[in-house]
Amino acid sequence: MFAGTQFCPHCGTPTELGTADSTAAPLPCPSCNAEMPGVRIGGTPMHQCPSCAGNWLDTETFTQLCTNREERGSVANLIGASSAATKPDGLAAVHYLCCPRCKKTMNRTNFGHRSGVIIDVCKGHGAWFESGELRRVLLFVENGGLEKARAEDMRRQIEESMQLQRALHNANVATTSMAFYHGERETKAGDDSLLRRMLEQLLL
Repeated sequence: MFAGTQFCPHCGTPTELGTADSTAAPLPCPSCNAEMPGVRIGGTPMHQCPSCAGNWLDTETFTQLCTNREERGSVANLIGASSAATKPDGLAAVHYLCCPRCKKTMNRTNFGHRSGVIIDVCKGHGAWFESGELRRVLLFVENGGLEKARAEDMRRQIEESMQLQRALHNANVATTSMAFYHGERETKAGDDSLLRRMLEQLLL
């Protein structure tokens, strides 16, 4: 469902999702290349494709949406009627899309490292969400997914740091042992040389 639609394309019920944003210039859809008008869903400005129902949010807007709980819930509810039934197709071919602003290839990333929602991101301009993905991301954030991901990252960093410390400790122990071993070899070699000289003196 997208702004300006009078009926839900899935169930046919009347709807008023968002309002047109005349201050935002249209952008080409990264997925189907249709023209995306600027819209406001709740209080959040974004671009929405009237053909594939995908959403484009600039970086600052998306950040504010994720950190504003009230607005996050409002947008998730407004776009939920049509996108809730949308499921990712695990067999679909992977396509790398271009940013609608700079035209550079965007990075595909698993949002929050563990959400299972693969979104397309241009670090300099924003993020693209296929139909249903924005709602799934917002619900992931609402359910504490980012905090859990952050805690998991911290735990992993601590484990990696401890592994590195153990590796350095073992390397130091090994270095000390080798030095001691070489020292013993040098001492024995010195003793052998001294004994040889003494024997030579006695035998001559």
